[in-house]
Amino acid sequence: MRIVIATLHVRASTQAVPLAAGCLKACLPPDFQQQTKLIDLFPEADTASLCQQLLELNPTIIAFPLYVWNRNQILLLSRLLRQETPGLILLAGGPEASADSQKVIREGSLDGIIRGEGEASFAQLIIKLSTGKALTGVAGFLSASQNSHTIPPAAVCPDLSILLSPWLNGQLQLEQNCGVLWEVARGCQFNCAFCYDAKGHQGVRPLPADRLRKELQLFVKHQVGQIWILDSTFNAPPKRGKQLLEMLLELAPHIHFHIEAKADFLDTETIELLSQLSCSVQIGLQSATAQVLKPLHRNLLPKQMEQQLRQMSIAGITFGLDLIYGLPGDNHPGFEKSLDFALQLQPNQVDIFPLAVLPGTELFEKQRKFGVQGALQPPYLLQSNTTYSEQDLQKSRVLAAATDIYYNRGRAVGFFLQLCDTLKTSPNRFLQQFSLWLSEQKNIGREKILDIESWQPREILPLQQQYAAHQLISNKRKKLINIAEDLINYHFLCAETLLADDCQPNGKTPAKKTWGQLRWQLNPAVKIQFFHFSLEDLEMVGGEALEKIFRQLTPEPGHAIFLRQQGEVITESLAEDFARMLARATEGTTTQELFRDLDPQSVDELLDFAVTQGLLLPVEPV
Repeated sequence: MRIVIATLHVRASTQAVPLAAGCLKACLPPDFQQQTKLIDLFPEADTASLCQQLLELNPTIIAFPLYVWNRNQILLLSRLLRQETPGLILLAGGPEASADSQKVIREGSLDGIIRGEGEASFAQLIIKLSTGKALTGVAGFLSASQNSHTIPPAAVCPDLSILLSPWLNGQLQLEQNCGVLWEVARGCQFNCAFCYDAKGHQGVRPLPADRLRKELQLFVKHQVGQIWILDSTFNAPPKRGKQLLEMLLELAPHIHFHIEAKADFLDTETIELLSQLSCSVQIGLQSATAQVLKPLHRNLLPKQMEQQLRQMSIAGITFGLDLIYGLPGDNHPGFEKSLDFALQLQPNQVDIFPLAVLPGTELFEKQRKFGVQGALQPPYLLQSNTTYSEQDLQKSRVLAAATDIYYNRGRAVGFFLQLCDTLKTSPNRFLQQFSLWLSEQKNIGREKILDIESWQPREILPLQQQYAAHQLISNKRKKLINIAEDLINYHFLCAETLLADDCQPNGKTPAKKTWGQLRWQLNPAVKIQFFHFSLEDLEMVGGEALEKIFRQLTPEPGHAIFLRQQGEVITESLAEDFARMLARATEGTTTQELFRDLDPQSVDELLDFAVTQGLLLPVEPV
């Protein structure tokens, strides 16, 4: 028997980890583990190619974890596999299979699906298939041959300690600087009407502390780069969250963690622990209107949330907020209010989503009651809302895109509110005007604005500067253009440098006596930038009003360097000779070209420093 568990990821990235597949394989009997292969698939490949890739493995059984983002392509792939190899056994599991079981079987020509937590059920199913026994008595299993009106309850593992770790038993491989999806608990104690996380079981069930400790030690041993903690609310209840943070600080303080938290439970002790950890924390705000959230079983105390998030900012914790537009009872002005509330808190990013009416959720099952209608196919986006007109939905969509472009991808957190305050405008108004400016002044069409994934930070930077200048001139603040440009450049380069590789010298630099015959290039991890004001002054002004900064600072034009060493961002002003030399180092610049017009007595020293620090890299001999 040859078993293939194929995972179709969203995209190739450090998060493309086949965790569900690894968990299934880890819980198979050893003999079946040897017959099981995990395959990673990516949506860029056409379905026929994916089909051929799987059939080349000559499988007996293929199982697919099914999610909103891959359902359509996986079920199309399943139908093609059925046509090509009618005797192939095709199975599926995951949230989509659990929530929409009968349709999934029909649409994919599947032999069956497993609803709920699949490890034990999948192992039992494989054993029965290998012996030819009837496929009855398997928790959560719905066969294509079963009565279509009989849907079994979702399988729930009664004791998570019996599950084997795919990391500890080697089913998932670790490499230096890789990403890890780390499951620390299952379930959710909340029951939001639009969310599927709490379905199938109630409450939070943590995985055994001993297992988590061993996994974390393994991650440290293999020097993984970052870990996404798969827990919809790590700090619920707060005591469990604190225990987890204490373990992270004890065993893995240098790994970067991505964490989802509930703001209500961010007490002083939790914030203190988070401040000591390399982490980013995502918080689900969804709406700043309590009356909108209450029917969806979510609570909001705006003052309390504002206080807690400001404490996080003071503590230097990187955090982001989630918003949803299209919620029942909401409208476009309500979304504008929520966006203003979120941006005034200076999150590092605001992730904005259109409402999805997911199968299996209360919102899906009671659409008429909530006054909404969702699409029948993934991603199940809202089609209509009795309180949210189609025109307003389109306005919210454009505003969400403008926010993502200017604020998130444009690395604007450090200067955004300063610009809004200077222009005496609200964040949402600033961003709406930005989208209009893109359309009317830059001739950028609506489709391009909405195509968020096509926008790159380097493309956004000049647009931010031009738009800021346009707004300052329109508001008779032309004198502030240079300081605004400097702040935009400074914060952009700090963010880009933080994400860049460390600046390191070339390990194969030729002997110094040959340097005169070499060509040079600036290390790609190094950025040189001209500023109208001194870098040291810019770093001291913080979030003060632009008018005040302008009155305080004296223009000191010059260049500065941005680089990262041992994970720390280094920013320094440069002497003009050194700046000119580095700026000339385009690919293939000769040593003689680097030294042109420079003080002959200092050039050797400057070059020696630049090469030994890794600022300049040799390309090839002249």
